[in-house]
Amino acid sequence: MSRTVSGWPDSFFSHLRFIQTEHKGIILIALGFVLFNLVGLDRSPIVWMDEVTLNDPAKELALRGRLVSSVFAGRHGFGEAYYWQPPGQPVLIALVYRVFGFGIWQTRIPGVFFGSGTLVVLYLLAKRFFRSRNVALISAMILGLDPKYIESARSGRMDTQSLFLALLGMLFFVHVLQDEDESGAPSRRIVLAGVCLGLACITHPLAVAWVAALGVFTMLSREWGQLRKFLWMVVLAAMPTLFWILSAAVAGELELLKIQFLEHGSSRLSGGGVFIRILGEVIRYGAEYRLAPGLLALYFGGMAWVLWQRDRFRGAGMWLAIMFAVPALFNTLFMSKNVGFYFLHPVAMLAIAAGAMTTALWGGHFIPSTGRMASRVFRSVLILALVNVLAAGIIGRYVALSYQWLQRDYGPVARALAENVPPGSVVWGPPDIWYAVEQAGASLRIRGEPDPGRHDFLVTKVTGNTVLPSGIRKVGEFGAALPPVFGLVQLHSADYRMRVWEWTQP
Repeated sequence: MSRTVSGWPDSFFSHLRFIQTEHKGIILIALGFVLFNLVGLDRSPIVWMDEVTLNDPAKELALRGRLVSSVFAGRHGFGEAYYWQPPGQPVLIALVYRVFGFGIWQTRIPGVFFGSGTLVVLYLLAKRFFRSRNVALISAMILGLDPKYIESARSGRMDTQSLFLALLGMLFFVHVLQDEDESGAPSRRIVLAGVCLGLACITHPLAVAWVAALGVFTMLSREWGQLRKFLWMVVLAAMPTLFWILSAAVAGELELLKIQFLEHGSSRLSGGGVFIRILGEVIRYGAEYRLAPGLLALYFGGMAWVLWQRDRFRGAGMWLAIMFAVPALFNTLFMSKNVGFYFLHPVAMLAIAAGAMTTALWGGHFIPSTGRMASRVFRSVLILALVNVLAAGIIGRYVALSYQWLQRDYGPVARALAENVPPGSVVWGPPDIWYAVEQAGASLRIRGEPDPGRHDFLVTKVTGNTVLPSGIRKVGEFGAALPPVFGLVQLHSADYRMRVWEWTQP
């Protein structure tokens, strides 16, 4: 093997040059996604409920060595063990806290990085099925500009982590299905696919919809060898969840798992008849993309176009339809219509469809020579949709931040709590103050009613409707209202205006 002067193999540098040239576009998109979303990450969004409830167990595991929930302490055994959500995200974020310390940046940056990684995997999937680098690049760019995808990535939740692992598992399994080896033995890629999908499911249970989608795709192939590979993958994918349940059984905590996880899961299920659920899901998409209707039209127009042109794509259209339809149907039949980012899973497939349509029609392909005017119209519509997406997404967020930068600063919140709350105190209040309370050396409770026997201080929002108990007095007030953007547009966002109370008698 030839070597360079520095001792590195020539093949290494050849591979590095290949990455730099072949995948330069997606590398720039992924880096751009991270850099754009690091701006004001500690200020937008305002600290909110999910960020606290999902990451407090990680903080407890990192700092105190126990996977419990302090903000839920005193309810349903949360002070003994945490089974409200699967442990995929808490374990990862605990590792981040152990290495980099506890704070708002450490909580939110992983979601941004997973969001960036998801764009890379989406690119590789689109490129494999449509055999076009342009389709793959445009698909990744569309999802990366999606306002709801950006919101999810910045929110300190597990959505982008789960989506990254699920799509990576799908990518490995697609390689398996296209492998000529029909032995049915578990190859390295089957193992990787099973591990990735298993980790996705132990991060967010919704990832099971991707396993189901791959099952539908495999059964439609009507090849016994591929079905055996799928079954191997399912067994491997089930291992992390089975290990989680088994660990609860060994610890004698199955009842806690049942109380916490099943109760929380049942609150996230959809109700009503099938028609009501379908209607609710349609309304959900409209509500989520009400500020970016151009993007919604591009998504579903792209899927319709890909199905219309399916004969030209050698099965890619049907693959895309299945990978969209199964998660979308799962959401429609089972998942709540007013919480969570569940819709982003099928939206990832819509982004690929939109990328395929945009690439073809922008270049004038599949349009008759007499249809030049139609091509120009499409380009004009696409530019308007891009302006709409940017205004509702990252640019709109920048504009809001420029007007509300000081009011969104978390520093005054931390200083105010440190001045009013002594270390070792227990504070009842909103999730917004979680970081500040922990920094003050105190502990936050966000559920139940204020109780002088359990809570030393109360914190209430100025704009809230909390019914104050008797026997308290105000000891502090902090925060400022968010000014309207351009002096005219008042955004529907919480702020940090709060009051601190203490009991006048024990």
